[in-house]
Amino acid sequence: MAITVRMNDKEQEMLRKKCIELNKQLINRNLMPIKESELVHIILEQCINNVELSASGILKVTEQ
Repeated sequence: MAITVRMNDKEQEMLRKKCIELNKQLINRNLMPIKESELVHIILEQCINNVELSASGILKVTEQ
């Protein structure tokens, strides 16, 4: 099931910059670069279980 997620301009720019940063490192290691959509999937898969709700009702990503 495919879902479309809307990102604001700031989020899109943050994603773009991080993808460029990571792709430079990947290319320097002779590895294939990733697409922004692939980065989103990786972030979700690795972080989704670390999202918690604080007592005040604020969602926060915690470290494990």
